[in-house]
Amino acid sequence: MRSTLIAHISDPHIVEEPKLCYGIVDTRASLARVLARLEAMNPKPDLIALTGDLVDEPTTAAYATLRAILARASTPIVVIPGNHDDRALLAQMLAEHVYLPRSGAKAHFVLEEADGPRIIGFDAVVAGCEHAFVSDEDIAWLARVLDAGNARPTMLMMHHPPIRTGLAFMDALQPDLDSRFAEVLARHRELRLIICGHVHRAIDGVLAGARVAVAGSTAFQYQYAIDPDAPPRFALEAPTIRLHQWSDDAVTSFTAPLADDAPSFAFPGVDEATWPAMARRMRDGASRRDVVAAPILPEA
Repeated sequence: MRSTLIAHISDPHIVEEPKLCYGIVDTRASLARVLARLEAMNPKPDLIALTGDLVDEPTTAAYATLRAILARASTPIVVIPGNHDDRALLAQMLAEHVYLPRSGAKAHFVLEEADGPRIIGFDAVVAGCEHAFVSDEDIAWLARVLDAGNARPTMLMMHHPPIRTGLAFMDALQPDLDSRFAEVLARHRELRLIICGHVHRAIDGVLAGARVAVAGSTAFQYQYAIDPDAPPRFALEAPTIRLHQWSDDAVTSFTAPLADDAPSFAFPGVDEATWPAMARRMRDGASRRDVVAAPILPEA
């Protein structure tokens, strides 16, 4: 498997013009800024994974607005619905996403990319509810597709995190998932990463030996809160972008800022010409201090 870079964003909560989400947040502009940042990255991601709550209220106008914004991206995008979405309307309005069931059935899917990880979409959303739930049928489907994967490196894509997140008000709304869900995952060591959204903060955890990476929202973030009786509050923090770098059967995750305009500086004596030789010396055991004190100058 070649090196593959997946950008992971979530929860844009798009509303149609001229509305503001909750009367405060211009979610259209926020998503547009995030997509522009991804377009400007070097290297650009090979894929954008968007883990649900694509719109705030599932209307034709909201999905049409979302589609127009997503069309600005030149990178392929894969989506999964969240609890704010309507499965049937989402599939109708984003018809180019042919892996989404047209019938409004759960958005379980498998994407077999030739050079990247196997991607499994797992839809645990309960229509009209805030929490996730996995049924007997869901568990059986997941076991079947994982068993058919031939141990290929795999990424599971969900909306709700399948772990306790530490955000008390969110965790209080989520009953424990059926233990058989984790048991199925534990049988498949090729499952390297589970990506999710929903909680509007970047969070990491582990479930059944797989790393769980949660993306914050492109729209707004929930304030960290450990008191389950405290009502949720949201903050207009700048969005961040999760980046998952796959190489062979390993995956490393980063968090990138929305803007790439922070000033940067070269270390004294370190530049494109001197760095290769300095790096070789440090790999051979030289200390940083020795290399900086007596750098090897580039050949004339």
